[in-house]
Amino acid sequence: MDIQQLRYFLAVADELHFGHAAERLHITASPLSRRIRELEQELRRDLFVREHHHVELTQFGELFRERAQDAVNVFDTLRGLPDEHVDVPRCRIGAAPLAPAVVLDRVLETYHRVLPDADLPVTLAPSAETLVMLSADRVDLAVVHLPVDTEGVESLLLSRAPYGVAMRSDDALAGHSSLRLRDLRQRQVLVTSPKVHPQVMGETRTALLEAGVTRHVPLPHNDVVQMAAHVLRTGVLSLTTMSADTPAARIFAPPHFTVVPLDEPALVLRAGIAWRPKAESRVPGLRTVVDALRMRYGTRPSSP
Repeated sequence: MDIQQLRYFLAVADELHFGHAAERLHITASPLSRRIRELEQELRRDLFVREHHHVELTQFGELFRERAQDAVNVFDTLRGLPDEHVDVPRCRIGAAPLAPAVVLDRVLETYHRVLPDADLPVTLAPSAETLVMLSADRVDLAVVHLPVDTEGVESLLLSRAPYGVAMRSDDALAGHSSLRLRDLRQRQVLVTSPKVHPQVMGETRTALLEAGVTRHVPLPHNDVVQMAAHVLRTGVLSLTTMSADTPAARIFAPPHFTVVPLDEPALVLRAGIAWRPKAESRVPGLRTVVDALRMRYGTRPSSP
């Protein structure tokens, strides 16, 4: 079934005469009759009652006429769609759920300041997955943990957050004002999957091992709820960000948990944006937004 068949059918339905309908369509009656027959065969129902010098619609034909006319009307409106449609500037954003919310907020605020009408769909995924989407051109701008070591991708640091040590509130270490990594040597420490962000997780594991913290409890995910359950049920420790605007901060909260600041200045959780420079000329506002973020925050990334 195609739109031309529907037009042929409607012409015959209006004229109730194959010859007159053919004249109206500027074709001969023979191909017109053949196309109507093909349509009836496809529908497995007769559309017309054909008698000598007389044609009329069947009951099904009357119903089909209404639907066919609607379909042709909708089809005809498509011609005017380019004149009616106004393209909205669009930037697809990928964001790591565990990155500080302030980073994504700054990106969205800056974009709306540069392009108030911009469409900014956000896809949430771990940093490593978001960077894969960025390289595959499935997102245009990524809010991720840093550093980024992906060919053809640049990054800008926007946030630094120190780590803390999450534990049960009744833990022996809960009364400390701060801790060093070496204070955790005799304890089990949760270590999340390197798939979340290979470089960040690699740096954290290296820092733990260099401080003599070797009793790692590996997890195949970065699910903060499950991490909290491990801490609460087994008494293990977990490194977490001290940033107040992350899901971890809301989950590792009193009265069940205590988070003691980690006094390791070199070990911080960095977050920012990543983008492909070659996309700057294609994605509306991308270059201007990156420049604005660099000018405002690039030399002084935020801390909690």
